[in-house]
Amino acid sequence: RVLLPSPSWVSYVPQSQILGRQYRLLATTAENRYKVKAEDLEAHLQAEPEDHGALLILNYPANPDGCSYAAEELAALAEVARRYNLTLLSDEIYSLLSYDNKPVSIAHFYPEGTIVSTGLSKWCGAGGWRLGCFAFPERLFALRDAVAVSASETFSSVSAPIQYAAIEAFKFGPDIQEYVAHSQRLLKVLAQDIVERLQGAGVRVCMPDGAYYLFVDFAEFRDILQGRGLHSSLQLCQRLLEESGVALLAGSHFYRPTEELTARLAFVDFAGEEALKASFSRGLSADLDQAFIEAHFARVLKGIERLVAWLSP
Repeated sequence: RVLLPSPSWVSYVPQSQILGRQYRLLATTAENRYKVKAEDLEAHLQAEPEDHGALLILNYPANPDGCSYAAEELAALAEVARRYNLTLLSDEIYSLLSYDNKPVSIAHFYPEGTIVSTGLSKWCGAGGWRLGCFAFPERLFALRDAVAVSASETFSSVSAPIQYAAIEAFKFGPDIQEYVAHSQRLLKVLAQDIVERLQGAGVRVCMPDGAYYLFVDFAEFRDILQGRGLHSSLQLCQRLLEESGVALLAGSHFYRPTEELTARLAFVDFAGEEALKASFSRGLSADLDQAFIEAHFARVLKGIERLVAWLSP
């Protein structure tokens, strides 16, 4: 069986289904910043003995909400995982885009049962350069070998340009470190600005810990939206796109309840190269003020303004 926190990245469920595996969704709440709590995981496993020994997939900072786990939260989850013989797949593809630059892996607390996955495409800003990596514990060598066999029947090798790029990226030299630090700063200041604007308008949203996603909840606008004939997140997102030009992805795509008025907001519609150059020119010691934000993130902010205006009665 596969255990998936909800909201979950969209491909985990179909991948489980392709493999013929049953899956269960673990409910989370906005109050818990959409994270699985150790006590809730234990309660689930006590109530569902068939899920002992299952595969639990954790993604942090998460797509779709950008929230991550503190070290003590991961340690508590690891204790439960060990007690119930879970295998963990820790998807850390966004870890180097953690705003505090202190990503922690649950593999530190549960090394014998955790598979870590990562890659180049997200933290390197290299969307088309698809090199993925898995780190398996020795205890799971049979699974590691099975994955390698499956991969060998899917592709022969990573293309040479990507291999050369990966060598430089994984050296993580001073130039790469500086690039990542500026990326973290840019995404953090933009996230803070967006969260302040949305919260000021009455939208429920958590400040993310990393990556470039927000999971927004329009529950406070339910009466207004129902008055427009909108009763689901999918209806909301379709009408929002048609009437304002703002594109969000419905919360139901991330396995939230259909009637829940949630959606994912990705805030990367800006010229990254220009923003990075401007950030480099200021240096990491200088703050990025409101003038900088408005100059380099204008398209994103325009989208937020349109979204807020669309919500007005």
